[in-house]
Amino acid sequence: MKRFISILLFCLILKVNSHGMSVVFSWKQISYNFDGVLYTKNSDYDRTVNDNIHFEDELQEAGKFFIQYNNVPIGFEVYGDTVFVTVPRRRHGIPSTLNYLKLSDSCPILRPYPDVASRTLVSVYRPRVDECGRLWMVDTGLLEVPGERKQIQPPAIVVYDLNSKRQILRYQLKPTDLVDERTPGGLTFITVDVTSCSDTYAYITDLATNGLIVFSLKERDSWRIQDDSFRLDEGALNFTVAGNCSPWTRVINWRDGLFSIALSNRDTTNRRTAFFHPLVSTQEFSINTAVLKSSRQGNINGQVRLLGTRGPLTQSGSHDYHNGVLFFANVAQDGILCWNTRKPMTPENVVLVAQDREKLVYISDLKVKGDEVWVLVNQIPRFVYATLDPRENNFYILKGRVQDLIKNTKCA
Repeated sequence: MKRFISILLFCLILKVNSHGMSVVFSWKQISYNFDGVLYTKNSDYDRTVNDNIHFEDELQEAGKFFIQYNNVPIGFEVYGDTVFVTVPRRRHGIPSTLNYLKLSDSCPILRPYPDVASRTLVSVYRPRVDECGRLWMVDTGLLEVPGERKQIQPPAIVVYDLNSKRQILRYQLKPTDLVDERTPGGLTFITVDVTSCSDTYAYITDLATNGLIVFSLKERDSWRIQDDSFRLDEGALNFTVAGNCSPWTRVINWRDGLFSIALSNRDTTNRRTAFFHPLVSTQEFSINTAVLKSSRQGNINGQVRLLGTRGPLTQSGSHDYHNGVLFFANVAQDGILCWNTRKPMTPENVVLVAQDREKLVYISDLKVKGDEVWVLVNQIPRFVYATLDPRENNFYILKGRVQDLIKNTKCA
């Protein structure tokens, strides 16, 4: 009985203590506003009745239904007072993959970006805004419904000018960038490296077939890089989420390789360090971006540096950099890790600075904006292995000040 009470108190503490992270938005389920037409519950929208609210021809799914439960946000970005939220097409019933809302919105209903008439994207994961006011993303072109996977169009890099809200680039990836039919589903993260607005590179991770695609905006060219450091670590498989406090806790055995790239500040030669890791790994690696930009033949042997090991239960997805400190979306502990890159990477120097068994269960995306860490949480293991409760808050966007998170820690 005492042990049960102790576990219960532990769970309650974790539920209310998110260590400086405040909720910006929360959703029980995702709803949409299509030019004043609200979709807040499952409903059919036959294009003969509502001609401006429908899937594109290739995406007309069974019955043309909006299936609210199937809409799970996975990526986000913040630009001024606008928050972009992506809903990849991993199930039927998803009307818009790239969406936005305003920080001032009292009710977080998503609107298609840039507008209803311009919904030409198939499936987008984690977009990024660069310092030139451009929104970058990868459209995987893949309808990813289990048992019904269909490549609607080739994967492409898509860029919007956020001032004009116009698409200014759609670059179709080359066949040599892709390994096989699994590759498009692994193109879930893009990092943008700006030397100038015309001389910009994008680094696209491929967690499915263990690769990295480099794109040069100036040359309108792309190439693929392979390395053993991009592969998952078999010894880091089978971690859990939601601790031992949830009745739906499941062991995660996803075989995700290279997941996230975070860039340091520029050095005196305008070069940067690219930090990276597979999702299924507790190690961190780095490489100079000059190597990525010049490795047209895809060979970076001997150029990758193993920085060290974060320690047990440190499997992480997205990560980002702030003045010498890396922040990690630590999916294995429902929290946020930090590491001061000026110190050796050892378990003692990697700090769990936020943990919450409710509001930080599976951080799907993490981004440093100014002096704040922002995260999107979506509980996707629960969606995959169990059932989301539509009466509870299931999805969150939270933020916290960097200095509050690292105060009195080894990351300070």
